[in-house]
Amino acid sequence: MTENTEHIVKSRMYARQQLIDGWDQEIINNGCIMIIGVGALGCEIAKDFALMGIGKLILVDLDTIETSNLSRQMLFKPGDEGQPKAEVAAIRLKEMNPYLDVDFYFEKLQKLPMSVYEEADIVVAALDNFNARLDLNKICLRMKKPMIEGGTVGFEGHVQIVIPEGSRLQYKEKEKEIDNLVDAKLWEITEMEYPEYFQAQRRIEELEEEIENIKREKIEPLIQKFRKEIELVFDWKYAPELLDQTPCYRCLVPIPPADDKLVAACTLKGLPRNRNHCVIKAEVEFEKKYGHKPDLNLNDEVMKLRELAQDELEKLRERVFNENVPSEKRESLTKEEIEEWKKNIKETFGSDYKFEEMENILGNKIAAIQSVSSIISSIQSQEALKLLFRVKGRNIGPPMDPPYVNYNGIYGQFDHLNIIKRDDCLACGKVEGEENVQIVVPFDADVGYIFEAMKITGYELDPELWMITNPMTKEIYWNPYMPSMKDPDVKLTSLKIKSNDIITLTPLGQALTESEIKKYNIVITFM
Repeated sequence: MTENTEHIVKSRMYARQQLIDGWDQEIINNGCIMIIGVGALGCEIAKDFALMGIGKLILVDLDTIETSNLSRQMLFKPGDEGQPKAEVAAIRLKEMNPYLDVDFYFEKLQKLPMSVYEEADIVVAALDNFNARLDLNKICLRMKKPMIEGGTVGFEGHVQIVIPEGSRLQYKEKEKEIDNLVDAKLWEITEMEYPEYFQAQRRIEELEEEIENIKREKIEPLIQKFRKEIELVFDWKYAPELLDQTPCYRCLVPIPPADDKLVAACTLKGLPRNRNHCVIKAEVEFEKKYGHKPDLNLNDEVMKLRELAQDELEKLRERVFNENVPSEKRESLTKEEIEEWKKNIKETFGSDYKFEEMENILGNKIAAIQSVSSIISSIQSQEALKLLFRVKGRNIGPPMDPPYVNYNGIYGQFDHLNIIKRDDCLACGKVEGEENVQIVVPFDADVGYIFEAMKITGYELDPELWMITNPMTKEIYWNPYMPSMKDPDVKLTSLKIKSNDIITLTPLGQALTESEIKKYNIVITFM
């Protein structure tokens, strides 16, 4: 194909979108979109930009393709199972658009060189776990890269725009923000300060026919007074906080939920307490019996796992029955009443396991359906497109404002939420060197288990370099420099620590100079 012929083909491919007012195909041709997570959302978003003619896509995903992915991820097909998602997606996208440049990484987003992020104009988050979202949020803030974050669960989904401070990307309008500040100022004044304003408001309520005259005589002068005051100081006092940035992802999630792996580790220390725990316990029993973890891609191993899980479920039902219907109580019950008890317990913990539940539970799968994925991914693609044009100095429409939308697929309802940038946000606020973490611990957990729980959650701390205290009473629970405060076997319950209490970890010695985090605020939840 000659260069001239290739140019004609490309022109025809993108002819329809070039009819859009303000469109510039060169911006798309020279743009680079980075998509983290090539699942249900990521596949759709990558497809959208490939078909629009984006110059380059960067795909990042650590997962391999599973059979359950095929109902929602159109870039994959039967036979792809076991292959890296990012690699297969890159091949399929090149088939859609041979002019597309695609880089793919079968790697954790945290381990990518910063130069990869630097290449992207816009980062799109299509992830399925909180810790990865928090880490990507932190990276984008540091690199000053706009991020479009989205997620789904069942028939619901959300999209959030994150524009970091200092990205030099125009977001929001000065005049609109000044009006908002004026309105806020009006709510703060008292009748003693401005009696004419309050008299005027009452007058408006009583005499609607005179509203316009009263506003012009009494209301507008005060509004203009405040407006002039705010206009004089807006650029240096308000603009840095209100213009060209949004709340970040961490503003909405100050304390991320405990890691599912931690819940699993906690469960193994005790007895299964619900349906999911039985499968987690069965996985451990499987490994003990067969010498390896079950391969969920092998049907016979899944069947064996289901048998073990079913056995744990039967034991759980029996324990609950014995706890609620002790032997002395059974003597007074009829056979029908006892059967009714067992029936209720079975309904409470669910029917016998199905084959597909093993993968859903062990893989921490999220309820999902393609229709909702299509809706949420389309919003993400559209917002990323508008921001790409802004990054390149063109405007084809304002970004979503407020920067967060929630979708309810049951009622077909979109709710835009006016989220607020938090001054105490650990990622983009004024608080530095702190991190909030939630951990789940068994009832018999000791002080040493706190460090084990932190490691599972992703924070590997040396117990010899960290002190544990009560932030309210300042009581010391662990101090490696004091032998009397260095007993890892002390039970948390003996220290009067209750569920949802907060403890703090602070660095000592070498960690004091080397650790970016100077205080971990730990929310403890007993299971």
